[in-house]
Amino acid sequence: MTLPLHKSFATHIVLLLCLCLAGSVEAQERRVGPNDIVVLYENDAHGAIEGYPLLAALRDSMQRQTSHVAVVSCGDFSSGCAIGAISRGRYPVRMMRAVGYDYVVPGNHEFDFGVDTMRRRLGELNTTVLCGNFAPTGRGKPMVYPSSATRQFGARTVAFIGLTTPSTLTSSMPLHFQDSSGVWRYTFYAESLDSVLQASVDEVRGQGAEVVVLLAHIGDKEVPPLIAATRGVDVVLDGHFHSVIPHTMLRNADGEEVLWSSTGTKFSHIGMLVIPQKGAIWNTLLETATMGAANNAVYDTMVAVRRAFDSVGARRVGRSLQPVTRDYDGGSRADSPMGNLVCDAYRALTAADIALCNSGGIRADLPAGALSYGDIFAVAPFENKICVVQMSGQALLDGLEMGCREFPRCDGEFPQVAGLTFEIDTTVASTVVCDRNGVFVRVDGARRVKNVRVWDAGIQAYVPLRADGSYRVAGSDYMLLYGGDGYRFAGAKTVLKDICNYTEALELYIVRHLNGTVDSRYANPQGRIQVGHRKVTTDR
Repeated sequence: MTLPLHKSFATHIVLLLCLCLAGSVEAQERRVGPNDIVVLYENDAHGAIEGYPLLAALRDSMQRQTSHVAVVSCGDFSSGCAIGAISRGRYPVRMMRAVGYDYVVPGNHEFDFGVDTMRRRLGELNTTVLCGNFAPTGRGKPMVYPSSATRQFGARTVAFIGLTTPSTLTSSMPLHFQDSSGVWRYTFYAESLDSVLQASVDEVRGQGAEVVVLLAHIGDKEVPPLIAATRGVDVVLDGHFHSVIPHTMLRNADGEEVLWSSTGTKFSHIGMLVIPQKGAIWNTLLETATMGAANNAVYDTMVAVRRAFDSVGARRVGRSLQPVTRDYDGGSRADSPMGNLVCDAYRALTAADIALCNSGGIRADLPAGALSYGDIFAVAPFENKICVVQMSGQALLDGLEMGCREFPRCDGEFPQVAGLTFEIDTTVASTVVCDRNGVFVRVDGARRVKNVRVWDAGIQAYVPLRADGSYRVAGSDYMLLYGGDGYRFAGAKTVLKDICNYTEALELYIVRHLNGTVDSRYANPQGRIQVGHRKVTTDR
């Protein structure tokens, strides 16, 4: 997203957008009345700070139409981005505080810096944080945050309930949720999420709530079955999978319709939910690329934050002859140019036999032309450290099977590789078994990962990987040591740890091994991962 072109209030333009981008003739004819309730929502902003002045301007505009306006976030705002990582979440939180949010549900990336830092950052928001399924383990332990809040808008009572994806235990750093013995200290109630939600709904309905809005950071796969198993939710505003869901109707346990919406990522859209005084609830998504108005005070905060970030990120690193993207070719190859570059960096730095990287750890593309430290940081914005482990070929085979279990959908766990090639047989259904927290247990049948080959430097060729062989594997501690994305490499022994953070690994590779120039070998996928001709999608 580019910066807004000007800061003036263009109220009539914003209102026109609100009325004309609703997606149907019926919606275009709707108007916001003086007693209607408006909830502005976003999810997965991931450091796109240019969106906050637009959101604040839209809020100002709506407040001219009705006094009943709330602003909410469905999570993933403080990390997964360079501007968040370099400030440990402070810069995005500063922007959100400038806007003034009413309710926030934490996403999995809010936990990237640890539970204590997460609680400090959310405390700095000066807003109501809702999360009904995050609690310390053990009987009788209190919830970390309230599950719900009710608010009186004139004569009507609306309840907001917050839920965070249980996959946070493995999609954020698992170590943050464990004690020194590896025992889980926190839970997100993966096995009873529907019961947790139903209890919250029953409570707020008992308090007189006429409308129940679920603020969820859960995602496409889990929301439909969750709603199908519960009753009493009217609206789900969702995040986590970066999907643009303008308006989908789900069915709950009673067969009643529930509105479900999500705004994408990085402020591609801002959502507007309208609970009218009379008639049916409706919503629309507004494309921020077409919005010109910006709240002056929030815009000024954005400029100050951008200036502070740029002062750190402006240092010159090198150059790239072409853009290096995270994209797959959508056909026969599932390795990405950026995945190849990152894994090559890990392998070159450590002299390991093989390097692995989870796709979710690669957060941006590299531009063509001059490269700054900020560009490198955007690709690798987390605090993970590079390590080397010794593992058996069988453990590696199990890890690849775990990472490819959802293919052709490639979530954050999908592996990128160096020193290794393999094929994915999409005609074989995954037989991976995970525990209740999404951690690998075993492969319980046919395998879809085949023809795994490892580079033999002695003969300068790839040779079949041996299940009984032993290999030095480089990667992030998140993936190889701490069970990130549910990986578990049985019998792996740590050889080196805390070598450097993975931002430094990428910079060192470009400067020292590529002589400062990312060349044409990273223009396209290299075919390290071969698949059938099926379209690949990526998320998170």
